[in-house]
Amino acid sequence: MNRRAFLAGAASMIVAPAKALETIAKAEALAGDRFRADGDEFHLTDVIAPSAFDLHRDAQPFFDDAKAVFEGLLTDGPLEVVDSGERNRWGARLVSARRTGDALTVQERLVAAGAARVDPQTEDHAFIDALLGLERQARRMRAGLWALRDYRVFDATNARGAIGGFHLIEGAVQTARGVRGRFYLNFGADYREDFTATAPSRRARKWARAGLDLETLQDARIRVRGFVDEINGPSIELSHPKAVERLD
Repeated sequence: MNRRAFLAGAASMIVAPAKALETIAKAEALAGDRFRADGDEFHLTDVIAPSAFDLHRDAQPFFDDAKAVFEGLLTDGPLEVVDSGERNRWGARLVSARRTGDALTVQERLVAAGAARVDPQTEDHAFIDALLGLERQARRMRAGLWALRDYRVFDATNARGAIGGFHLIEGAVQTARGVRGRFYLNFGADYREDFTATAPSRRARKWARAGLDLETLQDARIRVRGFVDEINGPSIELSHPKAVERLD
């Protein structure tokens, strides 16, 4: 499977209001963010773990380790699953999960262990904020995948190495403006070579009404996350407002 297609499919999910709680007695980990139970496949929302699919190798670094962390969680009792009511393009059910009696969700446990990173998808912004807090702690402690250079936070002035994967990138926004139906956050003087984060103008206007005005990020230092493509240099299309963190 094409790694880029896999990530794009996961990131483009639209999650509906949560459905009723369901208990799963036995589940099998397929990756650090996917599992199988009762003949069905499930994908955890708002996180992304190293994948078995990669553009240049058999699996991404830390894939087996992240899967093992998830497997350990699955052996500690039944799962309580909240189904979003949506499936991804491969038919996996998009869910949040919690071990029975655990105060934290499986997603929170995985992020805290450095077995997964935050990939904002749902409208539960409070939950995503909690995940981001746990991720910051794991990153400071170099827990799990954060100990590997492959998952470093890239500087926007040197982001070409991030092309082709899901990454976090930090830097100061040089210009913030809309051009012909798309909003651009440019991190350098040459938009044809430097790192850029973009969003369709309609999405940017929606976010502005909700409190995230991309225009106000001019000269701000921020962290963004997403799949890094090569479009006039490294580029991320922002798919969720929580994919942008202000650092100053």
